[in-house]
This record gives sequence, C-alpha cells and structure tokens, in this order.
Amino acid sequence: MYSKYHGCGNDFILGKYQKSIDYSEFAKKVCDRHTGIGADGLLIAKSNNNLLEMIFYNADGSRAPMCGNGIRCFALYCLDERLIDKDNFDVLTIPGIMKVKVISKKPFLCCVNLGKPDFNSEKLEIKTSKETFLDEKIELVDKAITKEVIVDAVYMATHHLVVIVKNLEEVCKSNIGEQLCSYHIFNKGINVNFVQIIDRENVKMKTYERGVGWTLACGTGASASFVILNKKGLCDEKIKVHLEKGTLEIGYNKNKEVMMEGPAICIAKNIDVFGS
Repeated sequence: MYSKYHGCGNDFILGKYQKSIDYSEFAKKVCDRHTGIGADGLLIAKSNNNLLEMIFYNADGSRAPMCGNGIRCFALYCLDERLIDKDNFDVLTIPGIMKVKVISKKPFLCCVNLGKPDFNSEKLEIKTSKETFLDEKIELVDKAITKEVIVDAVYMATHHLVVIVKNLEEVCKSNIGEQLCSYHIFNKGINVNFVQIIDRENVKMKTYERGVGWTLACGTGASASFVILNKKGLCDEKIKVHLEKGTLEIGYNKNKEVMMEGPAICIAKNIDVFGS
C-alpha cells in the first residue's frame, strides 16, 4: 500500500521498503501522470539500524540525493504510519543526516536542518578547473538568439544552479531551464532555480528539476537560492520563498546551517498499486 503527499505542490508517492522491488522501474511506473498515480517522485521509508532512511527517486527513475519538499512529506508520512513517535528526529539521506523538528501537526509544519552549503565544483560534479562556479557566464541559444546567462552553483543537499531574473513568467515560457539543466559541463545534470527578487525578505522562484522538468516547488532549490542571494548581499538572514502553491521560510541558524520551514499535506492513503 502506498500514499500520496505534497509539499507546496511538489507531489510524491510514499511507501515502506520492500527488498524485492526494483524501485527505479517502479518509480517510472507509478509516477507517470497518465498511466500511474502521478507524482514528481517516489519516497521510500527504510529502517536502517534504528534510523529512518529516506530513499528518493525522481519520476524518470533516477536516484537523487535529497529533496527538501520530499523530506517534509516523508516526516509526515512516518508520523502517520507510526514509524516514529517523536517531534524531533533524524532522517538518513545520501548527503547525510537531516534533522527534522515538527512545529505543528494540524496543519503539519516542520523545520529541517539541511546543513551547510558547499560551493566546491568537484562536489557539484562540474567539468571546470575552477574551485567554485560563482558569477559564471554561460552562453545559450534560444530561438536562434544567443543569450548570456549569469549563474551560481551550490551543493545544498543536492546539485543546484541559481539564476537571478527580472521576469519569472517569461523565463518559464522559454527553454532556458532545460538547456541549463543538461548543459555539457554539468556531469550529472543540475537543478536550475530561477529567482525573482521582490524585496530583501521575499522572493519568487521556479525550478527546472533534473529528471522531472518544471516543478511547482523545490525545497532544496529554495534553500540554494537563499544561500546565493545572501552571499551576494541581496537578502536578509531569513526570507520567504513564494512558490506557486505555498511558501517556504529559509534562513541560517547560529551555526550557519540552512534551516527550511514549510508544510506537508496528505492527498491520499492506502493506494493499492498493481504489481507492487
């Protein structure tokens, strides 16, 4: 049996680990929006030495290190399924342990410590001789017109590119997200976050996510965007990132670790997936 949750519109299918399942193929099947349940990704809960492990697959079946909206949905799912009965708990992911703190249960709201950002090009798996990839220019061709795009890369629990834009709606109508995501220097592709600044405490954001495409929200992307904006002196120590179907609050704690606060909602429970 599986369930479906969303965090600010970023939707996921969740279930408990079964050894016999090829989850890469399973993700492609159940995440298909025409022949499956439909979702941006698949989250699997596994007990690992008395620690909850979140296994995450994109809709195309590719394994991803982490997901900011996904981990909030994962936290609520684990509470709903009584896999955990605490308001503060750790979740094991590929980039490390993420600390979850439940702020309220109805409506569900939690805060996740995503750790410190990493600007190292090697960590980001970028084909470059430069130690970091900040304020870099990339030339793209859109409708036979060459455009120069200024980008900043940061590993924030996963691989992210941040692009500051003046008009978010215009960007979403173009193919610039797809081009940057698959640009040849990014060895494993990269999540591309387009950010429009409203003021020092508020921004709008849209993400073109590798393995998915345009998504309604991206928690680690919102966090990466905050990190870059703060580094450039363009925002305060805590901001609200406004997404199509919700808002996330992102900021630093005293240790300069990134804290992400946001909701998660259950859409459907106990879905019987044929062949699972």
